Amino acid sequence: MMKGLPLLPIYIVDVVGASLMILLSLAALYYSFRLTRLEPKSVLWSYLFWLCIAMVALALSRSIGHILRFLFILFGYSYVWGGLAPYSGGLNTMTFVSITTLTFYFPNVRQVINRVKEDAKRLEEARTGLAQANKSLIELNQTLEQRVGERTKALRFSEQKFRRLFENSKDVIFFCDNDKKLLDINDSGVKLLGFKDRKELSGRYVADFFVNREQWNHFCADLQSIGHIKDFEAECKSQDGSLIYLMITSDIIRDENGAPIGCEGIAKDLTRYKQVMTTFIQSEKMASLGQMAAGVAHEINTPLGVILGYTQLLEEDFRDRKEIYETLETIEKQTKICRKIVSDLLKFSRESLRHTKEPVDINQCIEEVLTVAEHSLNMDQIYVHRVYGEGLPRVLADKERLQQVFFNIINNAHQALRQEGLVGIWTRYVPGKKAVDVLIGDTGPGIEPEVMKRIFDPFFTTKDVGKGTGLGLSVSFGIVKDHGGNIDVQSPPKEQEFVNAGMETLFIVSFPVYAEGIDQKQ
Repeated sequence: MMKGLPLLPIYIVDVVGASLMILLSLAALYYSFRLTRLEPKSVLWSYLFWLCIAMVALALSRSIGHILRFLFILFGYSYVWGGLAPYSGGLNTMTFVSITTLTFYFPNVRQVINRVKEDAKRLEEARTGLAQANKSLIELNQTLEQRVGERTKALRFSEQKFRRLFENSKDVIFFCDNDKKLLDINDSGVKLLGFKDRKELSGRYVADFFVNREQWNHFCADLQSIGHIKDFEAECKSQDGSLIYLMITSDIIRDENGAPIGCEGIAKDLTRYKQVMTTFIQSEKMASLGQMAAGVAHEINTPLGVILGYTQLLEEDFRDRKEIYETLETIEKQTKICRKIVSDLLKFSRESLRHTKEPVDINQCIEEVLTVAEHSLNMDQIYVHRVYGEGLPRVLADKERLQQVFFNIINNAHQALRQEGLVGIWTRYVPGKKAVDVLIGDTGPGIEPEVMKRIFDPFFTTKDVGKGTGLGLSVSFGIVKDHGGNIDVQSPPKEQEFVNAGMETLFIVSFPVYAEGIDQKQ
């Protein structure tokens, strides 16, 4: 046996080494299997597991072959091994090739591992980012309701502030579309234009309220070319036809692309300002003309008296010569007319006499005027409609001068009516301005706007030549102003009560009520 096994130690080492190879390969396979169970998705552990399988196969193939070879030789069956040796070698070669092939795949596995690491890194960064975003989202979610509440409150406050400004503004605030049709207007605008509800104004063209069409075209042209217009003065009319003077500031409204979609504006009411300025100018003009009239009247009065005196003396001398006498009568008549004009000028100037004022009952004062004037009115089938206020407070005035004012206005109404008609007289107390109003109207043809502008001018008259001097209303204006009052004329009247009564022209004379303690001497 020793002869058959000259290399026994080597064989023993080979058998032991083969056995250890099997054990170690199986141990490596066991641990790689456990690693794959711990991390099933790990590419590296999967690779090692399959590599260990190949190693086990190689270890089994090679080690079993060596052990069988040792046993066959040991027991004298070496010829059997000679038949199995090629198969054992082929199996060893195949397992070795498998291991080699798996080894060649290691760089690819490493690339896969690196990519997986990079992906894992990116996933970790993404996870971190998502975690931060999630944290921010949670914080935002926690404060979102509070922020929405604060924004809603701020928006509501802003809207309420704008709405209060829009509703409570004393100026007119309006919004229009591209066709200049009203979309919205505040209550001040509704009231100023004579309407009751803003729905009545919705959809109306702004142009309909302009008196002058050319003025409207000028307004639109400036707004279109510049984009805004400031302090544009316009003459407008309300629903009842009364004139309104407005100062308009307007801007074009544009959408997000800059295309015009309408306009907005603010309009200030200048009507009262215009009236005050007109009254002021009239008062100044009256004062200047009064001073001039006083000087002219005093200068003319003396020569007129001389002419009249000599004319009357000549009439005594030429009473028997008819032609000369008629000529002298004409001179006397015209001289007396001149003296009447001079007398009116003196009344107009209010410098001829110092008048005494005392508490006056307006109703009684008017009745005394009508005692004289009503008979003449009735002769022409003109009747007086009286509506006197009861318990009117007295006014501090010169009664005779007030009667002159009322007589002048009634006389003008008579001349406007000529024949057949109605003269209406109303008196009332106005607590708001602490004044007594006397309203005298007639059913005549009315007064044209151009005439109304000059109706209180001295020497302005629409009567035929020789039938009026044009000083009646001027003198009346001066008397009323001297009493601290105001006189105005409307044609047609603005208040429905007087329109229903058929009045076409209405004079409104206001006097401040008498207060105890006021000096009655002026």
